Amino acid sequence: MALSFDKSYEKGGLNSNREELLDLTTVLSPRQAPIYGLLSKQKVSADKVEWTVDSLRDPADVAVKEGVDVDFSDSGSTDAEQFSELARLDNRVEHFRDQFLVSKKQEVYDSVTPVKLQQAEEKAASQLLRDIEKSIAGDQGAVAGSGSAAGKSRGLGAWINNSAGSDDATAVPSGFVTPTASIKEDASTLTESEFATLLGSIFNEVGEMQDLHLVADTALRNHIVDEFTRADSTGTSVRYNVEGSEAVVEYNVELFRGPFGIVKIITANPKCMPESSAGAHDRGYILDPSLLGWGEALSMGSTMLEDRGAGPRGYIDCMGTLICKGPNGLGKISDITA
Repeated sequence: MALSFDKSYEKGGLNSNREELLDLTTVLSPRQAPIYGLLSKQKVSADKVEWTVDSLRDPADVAVKEGVDVDFSDSGSTDAEQFSELARLDNRVEHFRDQFLVSKKQEVYDSVTPVKLQQAEEKAASQLLRDIEKSIAGDQGAVAGSGSAAGKSRGLGAWINNSAGSDDATAVPSGFVTPTASIKEDASTLTESEFATLLGSIFNEVGEMQDLHLVADTALRNHIVDEFTRADSTGTSVRYNVEGSEAVVEYNVELFRGPFGIVKIITANPKCMPESSAGAHDRGYILDPSLLGWGEALSMGSTMLEDRGAGPRGYIDCMGTLICKGPNGLGKISDITA
């Protein structure tokens, strides 16, 4: 899967010439890294990236008696402080890197499978993008980088959790923790009713009709088709709900229109998703892209190193972290019965 893009270096030139690969990343992200592709990108410039989150107070009976003036000294004064619920969240920047090398013979010889510098660089970029996706989708906690430990970004699996968590990032305040009802983690069948319950729990937190995305691994994706499209089944036959004018049986669910909004179902990269057990492919995330982002300290780029005789070499790297502005507005499916 080679994609051509312009090169800005010359062989034998400067030994630290960095080329940004933004176009290549944009092309690859919807296919190789669908979650990364959903995230808005913003520039960050610190190892510990911080942002603030806030919430609206619960609706109340605030009827005003005639002739009563505004009083900030009454028992409701804390509600008048509009930022009393303001909280600070943060995450750690992670450094991602993959290297590439083409030997002199590989560069010169023609073969059925050509090994050229450009292809090697593109392959390294694709692999690095999948590493980023795996970090975003992972269950790992944040790790403060040091000489003895690599810095790591807290993944979605740790953010979308009913506990505040304990790692090298700030614990999620209780008012922003994902409710238990927004997480399915028992090994049982996921029915339409249960899926609607997950969405209802998210709606209870945000109070807004949303356009959500379910990024689902392969077994979960097939499970949804089986459970959401079959009317009934026996040992010898299965009945599906399909359009009468169609001659093709559709084995797919792309949109779920429920009472709390629309969910677009996207297939995850199975190489990048956590699993309840090896080969289960049962993880899924219910995401609101407006509550997520990617903080980019160093955009993906290629750096060529000095050729010392063995052949041209270099590395692809970038630095970034997952930004989660409201874990309580997200959901997770971590186990199903296939």
